[in-house]
Amino acid sequence: MSSTQGRKRSRLACQTCRDLKRKCDGAEPCGTCVRFEYPCRYSAGSKMRNKPDRASHAPPSRSGGLLSQQQQHSPVDNNAITTTATTPASSSSSVQHQARSLEANSGPAFVRRLGFKSESKGGSSSPRVQTFAWNAFLGSRQTVQSPPPLARRRPVTELLSQQRMSYLASVYFQKLHPTYSFVEAGEVEQHIRLRWARPSSAHAEPVDAVLCGVAALGCLFSQVDADRTEPELVESAKCMLEQSFSDPPSVSSISAWLLRVIYLRLAGTHYPAWMASCTVLHMLEAAGMTVEDADPVALRSDTEQSSNIEVNRRLLAVSQHLNTWMSYDMGLSRVSLSGVTCALPSKRPGEYTTELMELLPFTIQLDPERTPQAASELESALQIVLDRVHTRPPTILGQCNLALCLCRRLRSMDFTLPDATIQRILVLTASGIQAARAILIDRAPWHHMAYVPFQIVCVLLAIDTVSSISQLRDAMQCLQDVAAVYNTHATREAMRTARSLIMLHQRGKEMLAAALHDIVKVYDVVNAPEHVTNNPAAPAAAALADDFAWLNGLPEDFSNIQDLSLEQLLSPEFFWNASSS
Repeated sequence: MSSTQGRKRSRLACQTCRDLKRKCDGAEPCGTCVRFEYPCRYSAGSKMRNKPDRASHAPPSRSGGLLSQQQQHSPVDNNAITTTATTPASSSSSVQHQARSLEANSGPAFVRRLGFKSESKGGSSSPRVQTFAWNAFLGSRQTVQSPPPLARRRPVTELLSQQRMSYLASVYFQKLHPTYSFVEAGEVEQHIRLRWARPSSAHAEPVDAVLCGVAALGCLFSQVDADRTEPELVESAKCMLEQSFSDPPSVSSISAWLLRVIYLRLAGTHYPAWMASCTVLHMLEAAGMTVEDADPVALRSDTEQSSNIEVNRRLLAVSQHLNTWMSYDMGLSRVSLSGVTCALPSKRPGEYTTELMELLPFTIQLDPERTPQAASELESALQIVLDRVHTRPPTILGQCNLALCLCRRLRSMDFTLPDATIQRILVLTASGIQAARAILIDRAPWHHMAYVPFQIVCVLLAIDTVSSISQLRDAMQCLQDVAAVYNTHATREAMRTARSLIMLHQRGKEMLAAALHDIVKVYDVVNAPEHVTNNPAAPAAAALADDFAWLNGLPEDFSNIQDLSLEQLLSPEFFWNASSS
């Protein structure tokens, strides 16, 4: 490149490109958002900086969303800027917004809130605070039969035969790789051949860690109950990875760490999984794998090759996806990398990674650290997510999970969704239940297998219409089927909690029904005594009674009536004064 040609930067970048650290041409809409069909918008702060009379040394405004790169690396400056730029009232409002956003992003927090709401109606105790149905195991597969202390770090050739390693790898690439594709099948096959050809080879730990991770996930997706080998593979990979921190990060070590993150998300517990996901992102940044147009001197030797660019993109995208959602679930901070210039992964035949990764901009849009957004923006994002077509059960569950999170955020803002949107949400939740059943039949225990049906139960109760309540049976049956196949404490607890929420909701409805019954019983017009009166208003009253005589013709049992729209009858809009309730 000529010395006269420098890297061109746009003085104005849209909020989506800022959040994703992508290049922005400053157009409205910008080229990146047009290409990937992202919502393109500019913050007020960015527009002010684009004016000719702007202050040349003014600090970047926070009104656009996430902190600027300098603010992210300087907590002291963050506090100073926040203090000088906001009033106490606006600061308090921002804190309240962040608290509401954290609660709405977290499915477990929403369960607790829903329990409190039902408790106020039914007078019963709400469920305990847990990350309900976060996965189907919550660490139980690792505690079935713990490996001996001296055997926790063993070469993969001692843990598995070459034949079983090849079988577990085939399970991995058949069931998991199409959704999280960042490990090349050809390279794994080559590693297996070379590793068993030289079982006593030294310096094989990075490869062994990858093979152990692939094999552990193959065990998870090929057998309902864990055998002795599975926890040994997990522990061996963990020991190798922890001892590799002194070495520069490489594609192999980062891939092995990401395999561990996926296993922990699917079968482990919350905090180890979240911390491992943070580690992967920091390793990616340390290896220079978040920047594609950087000076090659800054990159590691195995990350600068053109053949690895697509692998780098996939490693980064999958890592961001997992870290962001785990952070939301647990109410913790996600790792926000600075200066990311990697493009999204390219589509490949037979792989569906891009279906999930294209949801990433909308996922990051929910970051509680962002400046409060208008409900209309979140509703627009929800409509785009509902419009998307996903083809594989795990990605359908990811789409459903994002839509449910957007619904919770809108609900936290007291925003009423239109009936048409609610019906579209119910269509998606029905698809989510079918997707969960499909992966259960396939014995592919994705983390959303129990988590999304459980969250669907909660959202259906919150929507509280005839259509949503009628879908509860399918969601509960799905949870029961999951608990029947993967009979763990986590699945049984999820089933019990979902049933408790429905019981609380039922008791609240029974209290309302009892109150209505008492009113009807007291004011029984049919059995009221007839009095002869000379009141001149009597004819008018009689005429009014004739107008509503049709009510007396309604049967006491509506269950056998066809073509009766209970949805319309029980809708709040059916009564003129419903808005005052």
